[in-house]
Amino acid sequence: MIHIHKHHHFNVKELVFRMQHSPVTFFSGALHRRLTYYLFLPPSYEAEPERRYPVVYLLHGRYDSEISWPVRGSAYETADRLMRSGAIPEAILVMPSDGGYDRGTYYMDWYDGSGRFEQYFVHDLIPHIDRMYRTLPGRETRAIGGLSMGGYGSLLLALRNPDLFVAASSMSGALGMMPDSAHLHLAPDWQEAELARIAGPLDGPYAQEHNLAFLARRVLAGEHRPSLAFDCGTEDFLLPANRWLKGELESMGYPFVYREYPGAHTWAYWTEHLEDTLVFLSGHLGSADDEAGA
Repeated sequence: MIHIHKHHHFNVKELVFRMQHSPVTFFSGALHRRLTYYLFLPPSYEAEPERRYPVVYLLHGRYDSEISWPVRGSAYETADRLMRSGAIPEAILVMPSDGGYDRGTYYMDWYDGSGRFEQYFVHDLIPHIDRMYRTLPGRETRAIGGLSMGGYGSLLLALRNPDLFVAASSMSGALGMMPDSAHLHLAPDWQEAELARIAGPLDGPYAQEHNLAFLARRVLAGEHRPSLAFDCGTEDFLLPANRWLKGELESMGYPFVYREYPGAHTWAYWTEHLEDTLVFLSGHLGSADDEAGA
């Protein structure tokens, strides 16, 4: 039986994809339920059974699901083309659920305790992937990217867990969710009560712990500093929030790559620029030799 998420854009491409690819299901102790993800294995995975691979996580946006990157973003086709051409090294791609089934989790542990979505990702999903597949499980061989809510989530998870990710990227990210920048972006359907459930008072310490600028300043003083890249379309309603983070990172001296392209908050934009994301993240991933020498 095919389950269709609310707000889901079901079409022929998705039907064909679901017939050819099955999601993987596993149990999350943090969320006390089973969750799913889609997995892209690199071209040589079956032919080279002793080889191990870096891992790239791709996070979806609000109202989307784990199938969005594979179907609407053509992630399998783009990754396969880039790897077969040698444009990027071979890697495993993981496209997980945010854990919330349309709630818009922002990949955070919620202030009100109703969802432990960061714990699910960090303590359940990543160890599961490293157990089940031939990964290179170190920090230097793990990267993360995402779009919109997932763009915020990718930078958040990397900056809150700099010992886990060597690089992070965001496309059209909802980067201004927290205190210093909340005025720059609240989604049209965003309710103040919902934001309070997730982050608590915007001027409070819990919200600050999820403010990307605050986290970046802390990371600068630490041992590990993930490489960051983010981009946004010039017609995107999230452009002010992205420019806000650009200014914050510039002022503190945190190195980053930032680009603006023509385009809006659409899958056409994200599909077009997924290649840029994968090239950036792959450029920072180490190899088996790096892991052996670590």
